[in-house]
Amino acid sequence: MKYLIFLCFLLLSVNIYSQEEKASIEDFVSEHQGLEENESGEITPINDREINKKIRFFIEERFVNVEFTRNIIWDNYQTFISPYDRYHYHTFIVQVKVQGHDRLKYLEVTYYPRTEKVESGFEWDDETMEFEDKTKVKEVEAINS
Repeated sequence: MKYLIFLCFLLLSVNIYSQEEKASIEDFVSEHQGLEENESGEITPINDREINKKIRFFIEERFVNVEFTRNIIWDNYQTFISPYDRYHYHTFIVQVKVQGHDRLKYLEVTYYPRTEKVESGFEWDDETMEFEDKTKVKEVEAINS
């Protein structure tokens, strides 16, 4: 029994230390200082050429049915801090042209400033002819199982 408890503790410790380095408080401060406020008190949307290039490249690689990207619009910036975890990310809404469709479609992507990676939980659904958020479906399936 002692060995089992020791083994569980060891595996948990290795898992925690092998995870990607968490965002630092300085990362949050730097990101917040980069936000600008206009005369109306609204946050000026981020329009960074390098981030937009990463988002375009991500969409070209992941969504083969997308002909081109039209607009990339900053939507929000979110942070999470707890005693055990810290992360922050920006969400962008991207207007894209999908092959075989006249109307432009919208896709949500997430940009992580610490790693400079782009991700999306959205996938093309042939039945609805729209991009669907599959992360929510997976969360519901996990809860119901």
